[in-house]
Amino acid sequence: MPFALPIALPTQTASTAKTCKRIAGKLGGRLAAGLALAFAAALPAAVHAQEPWPARAVTIVVPFAPGGNTDMIARLLAERLGRTFGKPFVVDNRGGAGGLIAAEYVARAPADGYVLFMSTMTQIVTAPMTNKIRYDPVRDFVPIVNVGGNPFILAASTRHNFKTVADLVRYGKENPGKLNVGHAGNGGLTQLSALLFLSRAGVQATMVPYRGGAPALADVLAGQIDLYSASVSEVMPYAGTGKLSLLAVSSDKRLAQLPSLPTIAESYPGHQVDTWNGLVGPSKMPPEIVDKIGAEAKKIIAEPEFRAHLESAGIIPLGETREAFAQRIKQDQKKWKPVIEAAGIQPE
Repeated sequence: MPFALPIALPTQTASTAKTCKRIAGKLGGRLAAGLALAFAAALPAAVHAQEPWPARAVTIVVPFAPGGNTDMIARLLAERLGRTFGKPFVVDNRGGAGGLIAAEYVARAPADGYVLFMSTMTQIVTAPMTNKIRYDPVRDFVPIVNVGGNPFILAASTRHNFKTVADLVRYGKENPGKLNVGHAGNGGLTQLSALLFLSRAGVQATMVPYRGGAPALADVLAGQIDLYSASVSEVMPYAGTGKLSLLAVSSDKRLAQLPSLPTIAESYPGHQVDTWNGLVGPSKMPPEIVDKIGAEAKKIIAEPEFRAHLESAGIIPLGETREAFAQRIKQDQKKWKPVIEAAGIQPE
């Protein structure tokens, strides 16, 4: 006949033997013994599920190869979060398809707070407008903290001896299609920022996709391609070295770190492009874990030492948590949709 176990599942670790004995005493017989053994087998999983987060290492997935802007920010934050929470925060680089491979991986990951995603505006805002993706950037992710934002710098190979934006544009117009422009994947801001500039300048160029910013920059340095619209932190180490020609920055004002570098807007008024790097997670993550990570990350980003590290790389510290970050995403979606439509980019 139907029956119910006369005890409730314990909420804290207890002796398995005593638990089995109590069940057997109340029910008796082989049936009770069998049920008690089944209960004992399930007990470790139940107890494990009640362990406070984080009980083990946390992975931060980076959508590009090691060495780029996003990777650097992720490693800085991972090291500090690990110290804060007392468990390792490990960076996992999963490059390819402009970061879409990594984004889909995290979107399908368990929503338990142990797999996070150091996203860029590409995967969350622009890629859905330029690629046929297998995830929903709003439905499948929850914003945690927006770490920092940065504009882009037109970085050119030294082989053509470009000194100014005018030099680059002149060459591009005299040699239609011969200007090779690298980017970190279709639909990404390194591609879109370059396309927007080229469109305004009236230059036809050949776009060359890479698995991340680091390999694209490496080929510019080697003279394999002519131009890369780089994040500021990627090219700051080369300023003044003669290994790379920094032509202009996409912000509305000149950078404090590079005051002699003109803005693109000085040649093409109204031109302004920037992006961000933010930590997100699978959408069904427990809100208390989202808020816990966001609150601690915001404290870290506010620390003078951490801010100075970001700013020295040309990154503007933001520290926007859940609601503010979500609002920025909505605003960026509205901003970039008409730009992408005007450029004639279709999902592929």
